[in-house]
Amino acid sequence: MLAPILGLVLFLGQAAPATSPATAPAAQPQNVVVVVSTTQPTELRKPQTVIDAWEQTQFAKVFSGEKPLTLDDVKNPIFWFDTAKDLVITVLAFIPRLLGTLIFLFVFWLVYRGFRKIAMTSMKNSEVDTSIRDMLSTLIKWTVMGFGVVIACNQLGIPIVAMLTGVSIIGLAVGFAAQETLANFIAGIVIFLDKPFKVGDWIEVGGQQGSVRRITFRSTRFTNLDGDVVVIPNTRILSDQIINKTTNPITRVNVPIGIAYKESIDKARDVLLALFPGDKRVEKHPEPEVVVRACAASSVDLMIHFWIREERYEDSMVWEYLEKAKGALDAAGIEIPFPHLQVMLEKTEGLQSITDRLPGQSKN
Repeated sequence: MLAPILGLVLFLGQAAPATSPATAPAAQPQNVVVVVSTTQPTELRKPQTVIDAWEQTQFAKVFSGEKPLTLDDVKNPIFWFDTAKDLVITVLAFIPRLLGTLIFLFVFWLVYRGFRKIAMTSMKNSEVDTSIRDMLSTLIKWTVMGFGVVIACNQLGIPIVAMLTGVSIIGLAVGFAAQETLANFIAGIVIFLDKPFKVGDWIEVGGQQGSVRRITFRSTRFTNLDGDVVVIPNTRILSDQIINKTTNPITRVNVPIGIAYKESIDKARDVLLALFPGDKRVEKHPEPEVVVRACAASSVDLMIHFWIREERYEDSMVWEYLEKAKGALDAAGIEIPFPHLQVMLEKTEGLQSITDRLPGQSKN
């Protein structure tokens, strides 16, 4: 298209001197050539970026002051027609790149949907809490689509680098202001990946036992033996010792009790083991046992071991069998001692003089 127009320009330029003075006014088609030439750059443009495409339009030149807008231009409809046509042609020339960018974003959306489906299925099979599932779904979405938007903006020529720099500075400031929240968030991800427990497990943390109700990215919540909901930050969950009593199918119950030194350990053992037959809550294998834990200052300390399947009843069964053991030992005549303090007074001259001065005491 350029060759015919250039040929026309050259032809008119060479033909102009050959015309007679009388016919000189008829050579005004040169003005038409000028009008047509204003559309030549637009038709030949191949904008690389959005910024380039916009800067090449008449609108951009007018707004930036590169091409001053005169009163004649405002009154001239041809000027507005050419300006609008220039903008339309620029937009049409940019459509293929825009369509390619949209297709690119659609591919990233398909990738996000695939990752989300795989992650949601895996977490659902692992019985992960719904709050964590929602948070991870949102995290996957913004991560995958965020990369897609950044690359798409780069393809369109949008200055995304400057925008990301500003966002990074803001994110850094927010990070310093919310260090604890971010630490709990990261700890929540570690708990999700490590899986030391799950919802419904019976755990012991910081000396408290309870059933896990919910695991979020900020905290873990469980119901203790008093029925209270305990909320513990995830950072503390990772730093403290966690005892998961649900992972093992059976739990050992330990009941401490002491007998006097004069009593028979074998007799006390037989009396205590006779408490378990008939109790279906107690496992038969391993069998209950009574062992000597220590020889204390005033008693022989025994420990009763037996196993149960319901870990949540551990404390209640300790108290129950402690009461039963006390009753059985009392019934068998086996003494359960308590600390004694024996005071022995040695008779000395000083003590004798004090005793002599006491009322009612003889001086002999």
